[in-house]
Amino acid sequence: MRRVGFVINFEKNNWLGGYNYFFNLFHFFKNFENKKITPIILTDDYRKVEEFKNSFNFEIIKSDLFSNSNSFIRILNKILIFFFGKNYILENFFKKNNIEILSHSGFLGRNSSIKSYPWFPDFQEIYLPENFSLKSLILRKINVFLASIHSTQIIISSLQVQKDLKKLSKKGYDKSIIIKHCAYLPEKNRLLNFQSLKKKYNLSDAFFFLPNHYWKHKNHILVLEALKIIRDKINFQIVSSGNLNDHRNKSYFLRIKEFIKVNNLSEIYNILGIIPFDDVISLNYHSLGLINPSKSEGWSNTVEQAKAMNQKVFLSDTPVHREQKSHNFYYFDKNDPKDLANLLLANNQKDLDLDYDKSYEKIKDEQNKFINSYQNFIIQN
Repeated sequence: MRRVGFVINFEKNNWLGGYNYFFNLFHFFKNFENKKITPIILTDDYRKVEEFKNSFNFEIIKSDLFSNSNSFIRILNKILIFFFGKNYILENFFKKNNIEILSHSGFLGRNSSIKSYPWFPDFQEIYLPENFSLKSLILRKINVFLASIHSTQIIISSLQVQKDLKKLSKKGYDKSIIIKHCAYLPEKNRLLNFQSLKKKYNLSDAFFFLPNHYWKHKNHILVLEALKIIRDKINFQIVSSGNLNDHRNKSYFLRIKEFIKVNNLSEIYNILGIIPFDDVISLNYHSLGLINPSKSEGWSNTVEQAKAMNQKVFLSDTPVHREQKSHNFYYFDKNDPKDLANLLLANNQKDLDLDYDKSYEKIKDEQNKFINSYQNFIIQN
């Protein structure tokens, strides 16, 4: 067994997409029969990995070396790698704990004996630089530059994101490998039935589901503008879940609420905030379809979950969303609310008979293929 380290040093609600990605990965490992890898969870705070501890029997190691909030540690790590090609402190830590590989969690240096495979979900800064401070743009550029030199290989989640990496670093592009997400679905007995959901979340009889954080690039305003256009013609709600706080734009959600109030949309736009994972899947399953209006996106977990269930999906017409395409996918211009409005009006009937049991069995096969492919990549490099 090869011991592979994964760093979980962030709060779940601050990056649910990343948290769910790791949770899915560990879940697949837990149920994979032909294991040749042992995941080791590395953290700076046991509270951040409590759910992992309760769900998996993987070893968890706590160390301040993995602090995400200590800028001195993060800067020191970069300096040591830049000048010496490795961080001697981290090198000794990994050797002491018999960890051979660091996956999805940064880079350890071109001279390190520990292989490292950082993961870049997307490069949003290429398309929406206005959403970042000058400091953030510089730091992101430096991180890509250093990863291109000081990683073993770079994990990318889609073909389009790999192309974006080429714009930032030819060397990084040459080192990259695409490993796409695989969806995780819970067993059907964990899903809430529609009446339970309706009572719990004050739902209408028909709704579309929008499970995106309230971050500016997620483009909720387009959905609200579409609702404003068709509000007198509809018999459905938009039900929205996700983090209500954009750490880069503190006033964004306040603007959303003001738009809803001014345009009297509160009856047809239902904001739930962060909700349990099983409820997310349940809402996805019982909805008229899933909406993702994002202006820039990586390989979306919720889109893959809807695809796995054979659900309708309504997506902004971006390269990554096109790459995720399936037969029940519909695309709209991310800057044109009329385009989305027309799609919703034309597809406001639940005409799909979703066979969850069949989807669940199919996705288990895909999960095994995914984890086998990832494991082979790790042990053969």
